[in-house]
Amino acid sequence: MGRRKRKGSIRGPEALESRALMAFDLVTPGPLSIATVANSVVIRIHDASFVETASRAVYEAGGYVDGGFGPLTWGVVFGPWSDRDGILTRWRASDWLATADTDGEIRSAALPVSDPMALQQWAIAETAQTSLHAPAAWSRTVGAGVVVAVIDSGVDISHPELAGQLWVNPKESAGNRRDDDRNGYVDDIHGANFLNNSANVKDDSGHGTHVAGIIAAAANNGNGGVGLAPGAKIMALKVLDGAGNGSITAAVNAIYYAVNNGAKVINASWTMAVGSPALISAMSFAANRNVVFVTAAGNDRSNNDLVPNYPGSYRFSNVLTVAAIDANGKLADFSNFGASSVDVAAPGVSILSSTPGAYDVWDGTSMATPFVAATAALIASLRPDYTASQIVERIKATATRSIGLAGVIASAGYLDAGEATNLPAYVPPPQPTPTVLTPPRVLTPLRPVRRLPRPRRLR
Repeated sequence: MGRRKRKGSIRGPEALESRALMAFDLVTPGPLSIATVANSVVIRIHDASFVETASRAVYEAGGYVDGGFGPLTWGVVFGPWSDRDGILTRWRASDWLATADTDGEIRSAALPVSDPMALQQWAIAETAQTSLHAPAAWSRTVGAGVVVAVIDSGVDISHPELAGQLWVNPKESAGNRRDDDRNGYVDDIHGANFLNNSANVKDDSGHGTHVAGIIAAAANNGNGGVGLAPGAKIMALKVLDGAGNGSITAAVNAIYYAVNNGAKVINASWTMAVGSPALISAMSFAANRNVVFVTAAGNDRSNNDLVPNYPGSYRFSNVLTVAAIDANGKLADFSNFGASSVDVAAPGVSILSSTPGAYDVWDGTSMATPFVAATAALIASLRPDYTASQIVERIKATATRSIGLAGVIASAGYLDAGEATNLPAYVPPPQPTPTVLTPPRVLTPLRPVRRLPRPRRLR
């Protein structure tokens, strides 16, 4: 978000810092998991004849082998719901277990993903004071089943980090050059372009691809980093051109498209200097449909309480407006703020993510916003019964409080994805047992009895 534009336009945040990194190849992603002090153990099996027995015991306990230290020495991680110590008590009474070491330091600092650049993502990698506790969140959910609409400059849909992470329009047939769902866009398979009313969502600035990667870059694909919600799907909605400019009409139409096509979360990493009745109506529509709307506070170093910045200054119950912090938890020197109009802070300095054909490190509240959108997706996946306002309140209530953010951010804190997802799993309400009705017995009407004539008496 650079300098203010003329009335009737929206501003995409410009990259404050950009450094191209590397190219890539596509590899199929694998599962996510995490070893912690409370749920990991190193076991040694008596001898090779018990390997199959040990494997079965690990499986039945809901665990998995997280690396081997030898053919008979395994690192084992249990699910967060498991009673590790109770399981070990049973195992120690068996004939296959030789020893079990619960040294909490073993692998406790390891990320549960193999992506080669993940350790460079300080917000993900647990290497900074304000890391998001992503591994703790991933032990509960990766955001599967949730669609996040990225209303931005488009998305590089061929990028290996994103090619398999895209929403697919179930009502449209690819390549037939028809508007199958009759929504005005031909072959809008992964989203739409609201600048020219087409299905071409090509990203000609890199901004939208960077945002999408922060949200849902693929995990364990052998390249780059990982998104905070790698199980979520990205709906690519283009409203910004290569210079980072767009129109209110394009943004409004994109919001309606996102809501009508099943997005649970909208990421809007752009701002407007003036309000818009049409934007108010669109945001109200999203709020009424329980869609979380996450947007950037802006990069003007200003107080949004005094100088409103839209759409974030519209205070619907489904809106989260996001400021940027650095790795030490300090409000970024470019970030807007507001004790009542900016809800939460998130990492927005030196953020590594995907760009068309490569990876870059960028700064901005644009980069902070998708971390919050990804967290909303994680919660929505974990708790499909939550309303948009419940998700918003959960994110604000679990923010890590900071003296430096008190009085400048409404929650006085920065995002904690691990704590925000520390929720009991959703239990669907019991379905009522259908009442089996016995059909009424249909009686056949009786025929009238015909009186027979009295027989004649023979003489």
